[in-house]
Amino acid sequence: MRKLRISILFAAFSLAGLGNVFAQTFDISSGGAPTITGTLGGSVTGSSSVLNDLSVTINFGEVSPANTNSIVKVTVPIAIRSTAGYRVSVTATFSTGASAQAVQRTDLGFGVQNIRSMGANARVCTNNSHSIASPFNNDPATNVTINAAGRATYPSTLNNVGTSTLILSGPRLTSDITPVRQTNNGYIFDAILVITPQFFTSGATTATLTFTISTLTVAC
Repeated sequence: MRKLRISILFAAFSLAGLGNVFAQTFDISSGGAPTITGTLGGSVTGSSSVLNDLSVTINFGEVSPANTNSIVKVTVPIAIRSTAGYRVSVTATFSTGASAQAVQRTDLGFGVQNIRSMGANARVCTNNSHSIASPFNNDPATNVTINAAGRATYPSTLNNVGTSTLILSGPRLTSDITPVRQTNNGYIFDAILVITPQFFTSGATTATLTFTISTLTVAC
């Protein structure tokens, strides 16, 4: 039986001064309960409240052909707030077995989708829009192909994620002068992770994704 566990951890927000007017501030938190589908013996845990820190643990469960589902998909909603233009980046660490047939970064599809307003106190900007960085603007669960070696491939994977890799950017997110966590004063996007059950060499595979929001000059 081949199991894979991935932890997604909250990353600290950034602060930047704007003269004597007010502090540009940034916040990242849970965007709601994460979900998992297609799993055999797997699980995902995380807070359902957008007021809580982002801390999600994923156990993909059985990822050998014993799992007859076509794909295991995890969707993690992430809430972001800012009083200025922003960038969201992600850093990935990864550990797996020495065999080329062990689970590799390329075996884990990773995409970003569905950025949406949290409500009345989310800032609506007209000069610029929120932009998902290439190649992550896809749902890897709906874009699976099998290569010549018989391995599943995706438009973007954890192999595209290194240190502080940009995944999302845009203008101000919050109408308030500070992004104190409320249920309606920012935006939410979905981080999507998938794996296709197939034959892998046995052994432990772990990964940690750390999401960070920081400043970027983007007009509202």
